[in-house]
Amino acid sequence: MQAITLPQTIYDEIIAHALEGKPEEICGILRGRGTEAFELFRAKNIAPERIENYDVDPQTLMKQFAFEEAGDEMMGIYHSHPVSVAWPSATDAWNAHYPDTFYLICSTEYDDGPILRAFRMVASYPEVNGDALRQALPFREVRQGLFGYYQAADRSTPRVLHPVAADVALPFYVVFTVDDAGAVDELRFVEVTEYRVEIGE
Repeated sequence: MQAITLPQTIYDEIIAHALEGKPEEICGILRGRGTEAFELFRAKNIAPERIENYDVDPQTLMKQFAFEEAGDEMMGIYHSHPVSVAWPSATDAWNAHYPDTFYLICSTEYDDGPILRAFRMVASYPEVNGDALRQALPFREVRQGLFGYYQAADRSTPRVLHPVAADVALPFYVVFTVDDAGAVDELRFVEVTEYRVEIGE
C-alpha cells in the first residue's frame, strides 16, 4: 500500500476538528505537494444535511489557485464520519471531483478511538446500459435521486459487470442520478484506492 505523509500537527488537527464538529460532518483542505501535506485549512460545511454529508465552501476551495501559483497544490480534502467507519460512502464517491487529490476520512464513531484513513477516488464513464445495471444490481438510494452500488474486492463480480471489469479496478462504486422521469442519468464508476497515512515531522 502506498502512503501519504502528514505532520503530527495536521493529523491531530483533523481529529480535533472532527470531534469538535460532532454530530455534524466537518471538512477542510490540505496544502502540500505530491503525497506530503504541510498546511491545513478548516472549511465550512455548506451541505444542507450536514449530519450525513459534506460540501466544502467555495471560498476555501478557491485557495487551491493560490497554492498552485506558489508551486503547491490542494493535495487533500478531509471530512469526518461522525457515526460510521472511515471508508468512502456512495455519496463520497459521487462527490469525488478531484482525481489527483487525496480524500481523508476521520471516523469519530468512537470518541476514544478516532480513525483517519486516506483514499484516492477516480471516476470513469464506461459505455454501459444503465437501466440493465439498475435491474441487475441491488442499488440503494443513498440520497434523494442518487443511487449507489459497492463492488468489494473480496466479492465475486456480477456477470453484468464483466464487460467493464478489466478496465475498472476493484473495489469500486457504481453511482448514478435519475432524471425527472426517473430514468438513469449520469452514471459513473468510481475506483477507491486506499493509501496508508504516515506521520512525518
